[in-house]
Amino acid sequence: MNSTYKKEIWYTLVFSLLLLICGHSGLLFVAVPGLRDIMIMGFPSQYCIPVALGWLGLMVVVVIQAKLTNDLDDEIEALTSTNTTSKTKG
Repeated sequence: MNSTYKKEIWYTLVFSLLLLICGHSGLLFVAVPGLRDIMIMGFPSQYCIPVALGWLGLMVVVVIQAKLTNDLDDEIEALTSTNTTSKTKG
């Protein structure tokens, strides 16, 4: 298998995991109730952390994912075009 496609599989797995972690960070406070007593700038941590990760965290992860996958798509397109031209010449 081509290394570009392996990279695509790894990107998919890693970003799926990151998106799940950011989107479901509130479950951490259900699993570990002791974290609920922490205050961040006067707000309970069980509200601040999931909101920050759910909004800002997801936005950062999606921007990075879009940049990397667009670059990967360009790499796959270049690879496909070189394979197509080599087959038509041969």
